[in-house]
Amino acid sequence: MDEVLTLEELAAYLKVSETTAYALVRGGQIPGRKVGREWRFLKARVVDWLMKAGTEDGMEGHSGVVQRDEQGGEFKVEHGREYVALWLPLTREEKAAQLEKAAREGVNVSDLVADYLRTWAGS
Repeated sequence: MDEVLTLEELAAYLKVSETTAYALVRGGQIPGRKVGREWRFLKARVVDWLMKAGTEDGMEGHSGVVQRDEQGGEFKVEHGREYVALWLPLTREEKAAQLEKAAREGVNVSDLVADYLRTWAGS
């Protein structure tokens, strides 16, 4: 029989806050079921959900869901806007351009991103 997790155990397993876990559950992103007034989750289904994260089949079209880009970084799309981790207002194309520029010019990509953000904040 599959292990059953409570919301608190789910949050600990995913290493997120209970608030974040609950938001994922309420958004229908994590498979679970209410039993009485409490949420329960089959650990095997949560693992399956995690394994699909970042794949086109598993996450395409899910707003706010963290996915992996071609460079191995994380990104999400919310309300039609794309953000890369650390949830910067930067699209994957803009990120790729910053990475290419850093490699081409031999500079630290963090400095380029900081400059980009200063420009973005000023506009």
